[in-house]
Formats: sequence, C-alpha cells, structure tokens
Amino acid sequence: MKIYSITNTNGFPNYYIGINQIEIDPKKVQINKLVELIEFIQSHYEDTLLQFFNDRYILNPEHILRACYFVQKAFHTKNNISNKKNLELLLYLAAKRQIKLSLEFFGVTDSNLHDKRISFCIISQKDNIQQVNIEINSYLHSQDISLNLGNLSIDKFKIVKKHFEFSDNQILTVLKAYGYKNDVLDISSINLESLYGALNDLICEKMALLSLEKRRSI
Repeated sequence: MKIYSITNTNGFPNYYIGINQIEIDPKKVQINKLVELIEFIQSHYEDTLLQFFNDRYILNPEHILRACYFVQKAFHTKNNISNKKNLELLLYLAAKRQIKLSLEFFGVTDSNLHDKRISFCIISQKDNIQQVNIEINSYLHSQDISLNLGNLSIDKFKIVKKHFEFSDNQILTVLKAYGYKNDVLDISSINLESLYGALNDLICEKMALLSLEKRRSI
C-alpha cells in the first residue's frame, strides 16, 4: 500500500490518500459486498472516501492522485457533479461527467473479481488510512499484494492513449514542450517516462476541463 500526505495551497484542507491492491477470494466477494463495504467505511469514518476501481485504463498512481485532487477541489468549492465523493472519483478517473460511462470503464466488474486482484483508493482528511485498510481486509478476508500500478510498459501506454482518444499530434505537442525535436511521433525512440509524462499531462488537462465544464453549467 502507498500512502500520500497531501498539503494543499489552494484553500482546502490537507488530506491523505491511500492506494492499494488486494487479493480476494472470488467465491467470497461479489460486487454487492464491495458496495456494502464502501457504505460501511464512509458511515463509520468521518470525511473518508473509499472507492474500488478497474485499473485497466489507469495509467499510473499519478493518474489517481490528480483525480483525488479534483474531487477534493470539487467538493470544497461545491462544484461537484455527483453527490457522492466515491462516484465523483470515478468521474475524474474517467475524465467524463457521465456516471454510466465512468462505471462502465472504471467500475469493478466480475472479471476483476475472477482475476482475484482489486484496486482501491482511500481519501481522508484524517491520518487513518492504515486503519481503514485493516477494516477492508478484515471485511473481505483479503490481503495486501504488491502494487503494479506504477509499472511502465508500452502496452499500457497504448491502451490508455487509445481509451482517452489522444492523437499522436497531442502526444507530440506535449513532448515538444519537454524538448523532443522530431516532427513525427516515433514511440520506439522515446523513453517510457517521457511518454507516460505526456499522457499524464493530457489526462490532467481533461480533468481540468471537466471541472471547468461543471462550473460553466451551474
């Protein structure tokens, strides 16, 4: 499990984020049990959000951290799309305002359960991430496993790029800001860190546009 302590300079309170992956027994855990657990945690731990998610289109932990920031900002400014913080997180992970689409691509599915690996995120204004994690494992009879969300691969890059419908020109524009000189995107000649950095920037831009779109619609 990775825990982050976030100090904000934008007027809303400091908060903590926990990102984890657990191994579950699919015979004992169904989707409704995850929903029950979310409700239990959020009713027993004040100012705490829990959300399980499908990590297929999650680029890396930075993708999650930026979504968490926009969720905190949305509720602090009363600019939230959903009335539920855990659903708001899925909206920002997907960078879409439609809950149905966000659940379709980022919600946990039976396939995730059959793979025995589930990813989740905790956001809390209190330093209680470890305790909440213990509660989760106790409730699901699960155990922590090594995080693989930070692993770099060209396949993951291509999957996320295609899902968010980023063009080569968009990637190229960001890379040029990093100092890339070519006028054609040659993925094989660019290190993965730079490619991931470009995708992170573009995903964050979509999240920021989603936040602004909500504000204009009020």
